[in-house]
Amino acid sequence: MNPNMTDWFDKYLNNQMSDAELSEFYSALENNKQLKSDFENYQLLIQSFQDYHQKNDLENKFNEWYIEEQNIKPLQNRRLWWSVSYIAASVALLVTLSGIWFYETLKNETKKQSKEITYLKKELQNIQSQQKNIVRSFHQMQQKKYAPANSQSTGFLIAPKYILTTFHSVQAADSIFVENENIPRTQSQIVYTNPALDVALLYVPSFGIHTDAHLLSKSSSIGNSVFTLGYPTSQMVYNEGYISAINGYEEDTAFYQITLPLNPGNSGSPLFDIKGNIIGMIVSKNASMEGVAFALKSTMLYSLRDSLPSDSIKVVWNKAFKKYSLNRSDKQQIIQKYKPLVFKIYVYQKSI
Repeated sequence: MNPNMTDWFDKYLNNQMSDAELSEFYSALENNKQLKSDFENYQLLIQSFQDYHQKNDLENKFNEWYIEEQNIKPLQNRRLWWSVSYIAASVALLVTLSGIWFYETLKNETKKQSKEITYLKKELQNIQSQQKNIVRSFHQMQQKKYAPANSQSTGFLIAPKYILTTFHSVQAADSIFVENENIPRTQSQIVYTNPALDVALLYVPSFGIHTDAHLLSKSSSIGNSVFTLGYPTSQMVYNEGYISAINGYEEDTAFYQITLPLNPGNSGSPLFDIKGNIIGMIVSKNASMEGVAFALKSTMLYSLRDSLPSDSIKVVWNKAFKKYSLNRSDKQQIIQKYKPLVFKIYVYQKSI
């Protein structure tokens, strides 16, 4: 389980999710059995901790009450003390499964009562054993720490084993790793670059992910609504805007100018139109104009096919582009489809 999942689980358990986030969360649980199992184990872990604290609070309150009663009024007879103890034990058993501590005092009561408490003890032992396994797994998960990367950006899968990102984000890399919410951190390698257009193609040999990513091989128009998915933070971020100019900085025809709020880390993010076509890749933003950014047109990406280094890469490249436009209308379905195909790109350098 990815360590970032615990933040997602906590947000759900603390009722801090919006309606859209809840829909996304339930969909993820339904479609990912491992995620669902991790969440159920995490819930059990949290509940076990809560039950343990409830038991301690109850025991402390009972002890304080008993000491106070002893100081105020001497105990008249042992039968009264047994009655009070029985009531306290009943409350403890109802509040928490941790009533085992009182069993030794009451084990000589009736046989029926003894059997009931023994059963609860077995159940508690099972829970404690399971809790220890969960805690052990949780600690192992937390211990898998990675060295801080020198930089982080975004990339997206355009064909099986191939991720597209920006050249400037990986140009000084000694090693590159990719990761998202479904795939653990995995090493990749650069197989193609085009510094003039700020394009880099990464190859991930261990990937077995199927993709039907759809890059549009024709231009979009000014005023068209667009959105992007990327990793300016540790979690995926959605942003939307529109094409504000058909050409980029200083009227560069290779780029769109878009009005879209972006942050460092969004470099390499796919740019979608409202139908779910990938129409470009986020490259940069205008430092002097708030909310103005630039995206390399998918038509320019398409034109690179003749400069690719091998026929095998040309084949997968051509399959990623379509001349016709898709006509999807449900944005949530589009987002859910492409989320597993968008990755964080971690760059490591031996020296800066």
